[in-house]
Amino acid sequence: MTEIKNRASFGIADLDNALDGGIPRGSLILLEEDTGAKSGILQTKFVAEGLLNNEYCYLFNMEHPPQAIINSLSTFGLEPEENITNGQLIVIDGFTDAFGWGEFVSKWKYVCHDLSNINEVRDAVKQATAEVEPYNNLRGIVDSLTTLLLSSDSERAILHYIHHQMATQKNNGTTSLFTIHMGAHRPELVKALEHIVDGVIWVSKVDMEDNPRDVLQIRKLRDSNYSPRMYYFNVDDHDATLEEMHPGRK
Repeated sequence: MTEIKNRASFGIADLDNALDGGIPRGSLILLEEDTGAKSGILQTKFVAEGLLNNEYCYLFNMEHPPQAIINSLSTFGLEPEENITNGQLIVIDGFTDAFGWGEFVSKWKYVCHDLSNINEVRDAVKQATAEVEPYNNLRGIVDSLTTLLLSSDSERAILHYIHHQMATQKNNGTTSLFTIHMGAHRPELVKALEHIVDGVIWVSKVDMEDNPRDVLQIRKLRDSNYSPRMYYFNVDDHDATLEEMHPGRK
């Protein structure tokens, strides 16, 4: 197994084992979400594990008020407001005034006012994380890539941005999760993104004998001896477990 110290773990034992110890530092991972699947805990646990290990974390929220995920961090024994005050947890608000209407004023220090301008998106992350040292002690959540794609007039510009982010992360050792809602995009675009990124974690809602179950699969992870099996993804308020769908099958 790869040394865990070189990995960014989730703190979900079954998932970290399936990931060969966690995500290699410097990776950009696509978290593919299906409507109704309980994938949100992956974001929360990824950030919580980083904070508990004295790492820096940034949250770039575009779909929901940032306070929602911040509040959920207290479930894991954290004081997120203290983490924000001391600069360990960095919030980038891309929700309150996402397109520059100016009707509402964000309370957060770092704000993106135009999600349709990918250069402004890039600069918001760059400015918010400029003082983090070393960068290989930094995790990020971007929620979501779907919002960026639907906001942009150019899919190519977003693909270029992902390339840029990957180059930046490889240079700095930053590790990030970009969420995407699979059903909102052309399959060809999703395939292109899957080809570019370092890894893909897929979470979906599947009907199993009239009993809907969440299912998780690691579909790609560079430089890792990961498990590509499909697992039932069992989630509660504090943790998650993986259950093999076909025990004993090779």
